[in-house]
Amino acid sequence: MNRSTSSIIIAAIVLCLGLLTSAEYKLVWSDEFNGNKLDTSIWSYENHCAPQNNELQCYTNRDDNVYVKDGFLFVEAKPENYGNKKYTSGRINTKKSVAWKYGKFEVRAKLPKGDYLWPALWMLPRDYKYGGWAASGEIDIMEARGQFTNQVSNALHYGGAWPNNVHTGSGAMNFNTDFTSDFHLFSAIWEKDQIQFLVDNKVVSTQNLKRNFFSGKGKTPYTDIRQPFDQPFFFLINVAIGGNFFGGNSNSLTTATAQKWASPRMVVDYVRVYQENGSPVVNPVPVPSSQAQTTPKPSSQAQTTPKPSAETPKPSSQAQTTPKPSQATPAPTANDVCSGKCGGESCCADGKLGAVCYNANNYNCVADESNGKKTLCGKGLGSCSSVCYDSKNYKCTNGKITQK
Repeated sequence: MNRSTSSIIIAAIVLCLGLLTSAEYKLVWSDEFNGNKLDTSIWSYENHCAPQNNELQCYTNRDDNVYVKDGFLFVEAKPENYGNKKYTSGRINTKKSVAWKYGKFEVRAKLPKGDYLWPALWMLPRDYKYGGWAASGEIDIMEARGQFTNQVSNALHYGGAWPNNVHTGSGAMNFNTDFTSDFHLFSAIWEKDQIQFLVDNKVVSTQNLKRNFFSGKGKTPYTDIRQPFDQPFFFLINVAIGGNFFGGNSNSLTTATAQKWASPRMVVDYVRVYQENGSPVVNPVPVPSSQAQTTPKPSSQAQTTPKPSAETPKPSSQAQTTPKPSQATPAPTANDVCSGKCGGESCCADGKLGAVCYNANNYNCVADESNGKKTLCGKGLGSCSSVCYDSKNYKCTNGKITQK
């Protein structure tokens, strides 16, 4: 091999390595909440007392419900008469400024502590292409109940416009930590074929997007798999009070109990968005005010906690530390889904999983022992907390997928 040929080969190798390493998540947008004022060019206040989810609060644009101080965002709930409600809180969104399709979404936050407080870090569709909530989708990165300080959950909402919507998610997950005593990182890695949810950079659940999301009720709003999770979504941050998230106890809160809330505020350190090979400032397309959403869904005396630094290092552009469950066998396509009605009660015997009929030659309906739900997985795959995984390379232990 002569020197010129060798040089060409070396150059080609360097180029290939460069192409490989360039396919990484790069920071494209963030709000670090530096300073002492909310950036209203990014965030819009919501100001209403809409009875969404039977919640008990009014959202206000007052600076004692939502404010920035010492480099943190505070969203604070208060027991007080306002409008026709006994409580106030805050909810802000980026709908008029920025929205994204795919990426890694991170929020570092300390959660509120108190009965019937409902903090949420979530995303909604900018354009509602497939119809009203929840036909056009919803991504809940983190939700929690204020009286259970070691629990958080995540979910997707979809299927059709209310009341024909459904949702799937992790359910309440228990951790050996108090999310109200310190800051933790809540993330979602949204790719074309899946969404992974992470807590402190560890994958805690995965939802497959390569499937049909129709609920089976009413008329389908979808014409292809992945819909509605193929459109730009924007951020929302809020603390709701009471409501359907608390089940049969949704309206059990009293003002006497609220006066004893230990810490009725969510404190956010930063919000960051990463995309593969991304460039800063993505998709800041304004949305006409006439398209304001009316989603039936969830949204502080200042704290002087110093800005965290070394206690939890700022994350790099690397996506995760836990391997992804295998997606080698996709969820049913149009050729695998049966037409007409399924009969009988046993989904394994007749190819029915809820409202979805499927080709039993290619798929199993397996019992999910973690939470009693049913999951449709490809032949040979296991089920763990509503996630299908490759049982040859992974195992399910106490509802969590880990590598063998």
